[in-house]
Amino acid sequence: MECPCCQGIFARKALKQVRKGKSGVETQCPKCQQWLMFEPKMMMTKNVGLLILLVFSVANFFIDNSDYRLICSFLGFAGACVAFYGVFKGKLIAAEC
Repeated sequence: MECPCCQGIFARKALKQVRKGKSGVETQCPKCQQWLMFEPKMMMTKNVGLLILLVFSVANFFIDNSDYRLICSFLGFAGACVAFYGVFKGKLIAAEC
């Protein structure tokens, strides 16, 4: 991971300090002590994708019609892709103090 303030590169395991901030979870850069958070739009994208995956996976469990099961499986896969997009494209930004 890269800190947007000091451009220091560190592993995710190096993030020890965590707190609840105004817009979600914030963590402290181990090099410059700046509080960081993930972009709120990408966190929302990830959460929406996970919700879509969950809803259609559970719905797929209760449906007997094979055509609807195929549609639910495709929509669950699409939700997983949206969630992965939110995870991999999200960047750290400096949190407001």
